[in-house]
This record gives sequence, structure tokens and C-alpha cells, in this order.
Amino acid sequence: MEDVLIILTSTVFVQNKCYLFQTDPCERLNLYLKSVNQWLQTNFKIIVVENSGYEFRELHDKINERFEIITFNENELPEASYLKENNSKGSSELFSINYALNKTKMKYRFVIKITGRYFIPNFEEYLSKINLFNYDGLSQHNPARCEIVGCSFSKKEMVFNKDSEHNHVEFVYQQRINQLNKVLQMKELKIEQTQIGGLNEIRHYL
Repeated sequence: MEDVLIILTSTVFVQNKCYLFQTDPCERLNLYLKSVNQWLQTNFKIIVVENSGYEFRELHDKINERFEIITFNENELPEASYLKENNSKGSSELFSINYALNKTKMKYRFVIKITGRYFIPNFEEYLSKINLFNYDGLSQHNPARCEIVGCSFSKKEMVFNKDSEHNHVEFVYQQRINQLNKVLQMKELKIEQTQIGGLNEIRHYL
């Protein structure tokens, strides 16, 4: 899986975004740290991207050729100024993914965005049984959800284009993935129970 790049999106200090349940930065940080440390036990290339200025110094000693931390403050970055009046989490996520893809020095053939709070225990084993590089894109079992979205290197500019046509990023991803020729719609994947960010709800599957 060394040719697969996973981008873990994160926001420790929440901004003026809608549909947020978990807003405590300590709770959010603890979930992210637990998830990232689990992902680092895999053979994927990993980027943690954080858009509220938190630097994840707890993880700096783990940075290496297959692990990067890319951070910025959305409120202070000139090229993100268009997001100041935008309360859509999805628009900020798309900007973050673009920012990370433009900054990374890692080489890869397939990129998968995963919401940073989630770790999928058998993800590497699952993908190893599938020739992922035969696909243009990847979606969850329920394609109307957006915790996991992926595409080949050649399709990243289309799937993760930061210019969002809709405030609900679930619809944006779904429309874009539907334009691809060959898409892997994954089976439902079991995870450790995890509090979601937007609602008072615990996830057991992605």
C-alpha cells in the first residue's frame, strides 16, 4: 500500500461552521491523536491536514518519508479568505485537501481522503485483495456519505476540486465520483465505536 496516500482531515478548533455537535477542542484532539497513531501502524502514506492552526506537536517525532503533518489557519491564509463567510464544513474540507495535495512531497498513485477521527482496522487488508489501481475512484458502501472518498492520481483535480458547487460536500463528492468510469464502491467497513463530529451519534460502520 505504499503507493496509496491517505489524507486525514482535521479541525481542532472549530470555526463558524454549521452542523457541529462535538466542539470541545480537547475531545476532538484526543480522537484525532488516537486515530492517527493507529494509521501510522499501517503501510499507507499518511498526511494529517489541520485547518485551524493546531500543529500536532505530539506527533512531530513520528514525521518521516511516509508521514507528513500539514497545518494552516483558514482564518489567516489569504487564499482561504473566500471561506470566511462560508459556514459549510465541506467547503473548508475541500480547501484543506487541495492545500495538502499542493504542499506534499510524497509520490502516490491513489489518494483517499478519510475524516481524521476514524480508523478502519482492516482497511489495508481489504484493499490489498482488490487491484485498487484499476479504478478511477472509490466511494463508501453508502455513496451519499463522505467519510471516505478516493481517486487515482490522474483524477484528483476533478474529485477534490476546491470550487464546490453545493454547500453539502456529500452531494459534491457523489456527483463527481459518478462522472468517473470505474468506481470501487466498498463494502460496509466496521470501525471501533466513534463519536461523529456533526451529530450526537456514535458510528460503528463506515
